Amino acid sequence: MSDQIRVPLIPDCSACIVNSLKTMIPLLSQDQDEQNKMFSLAFKRISEGYNKKLPPIILSIQLYQELYMMEGAEDPYSEIKRLGKESALKILPHVEEKIADLDGMARLRACIAASVTGNLIDYNTAEHTPDLGNLLEVFNTILVEGFEPDDSEQLWRSLSSKKGKLLYIADNAGEVILDIPFLRFLKELGWETTFVVKGQPMINDATEEDVRGTEIEKLATITNSGGWAHGVPEKFVSKEFLRLMATSDMVISKGQANIETVPEIQRKTGVETYYITKAKCSHISQAIGAKKGSNVVLRRPKIAA
Repeated sequence: MSDQIRVPLIPDCSACIVNSLKTMIPLLSQDQDEQNKMFSLAFKRISEGYNKKLPPIILSIQLYQELYMMEGAEDPYSEIKRLGKESALKILPHVEEKIADLDGMARLRACIAASVTGNLIDYNTAEHTPDLGNLLEVFNTILVEGFEPDDSEQLWRSLSSKKGKLLYIADNAGEVILDIPFLRFLKELGWETTFVVKGQPMINDATEEDVRGTEIEKLATITNSGGWAHGVPEKFVSKEFLRLMATSDMVISKGQANIETVPEIQRKTGVETYYITKAKCSHISQAIGAKKGSNVVLRRPKIAA
């Protein structure tokens, strides 16, 4: 596998985008004519995106932004986010009970398993349908299955051998609840963690509002990417976010959209980065050398200046 992570536009990307719109467009309008108008615009923009050879993440972001603005939507996934957070909070005590008696490497792996479980609360991947009632079973399964690729041992060595500034790039609003055990562990190990959410609502990704009032406030400094986008594309995020990337000693990047966007910044900043996700998309899975459905802990080492 190449050291470079790239996710180019392929024919399957159009099907994925259209499938995700089947969730989003009814949240924007219940009017059938208005929905037809949005789908018509979407097909036009997808065609234009292929002509321009846009990266799939950029094509999707630009389309979503246009549809949000067309309908004057602020946070159409708010109810989906609420349900995701409730489901995660429901299983969190059971997850904590499993983790409580573990330490060292075993505890780290269990914390990662919880974080990967949260990544299944995904409404934006055509090949995946979230099952909020099955999260605890998924967590237990991941504990048994483990990870592939599995760079968790390298992550443990880095976390336990030094201390410093860690940038944790979060994903969806339910997932952040299941990041809490990991964040606790990072704090106990002496890391100074900054927890990054979205600049404003996009799909069911977490914003600062979704994190306020949770234990995360006690475990990390909460900030946002400055971006209105899936992931953290360099052209959409703030200069402050780019500064945080450049001055961090380690980055933990959650979810598939960050796999599509963080590598561009990592190549420039050189910071040691770990990508943690459930490989739900065949195309992204291939880009990182994973099998679809695998639990991923993928390291990209520090790049010398």
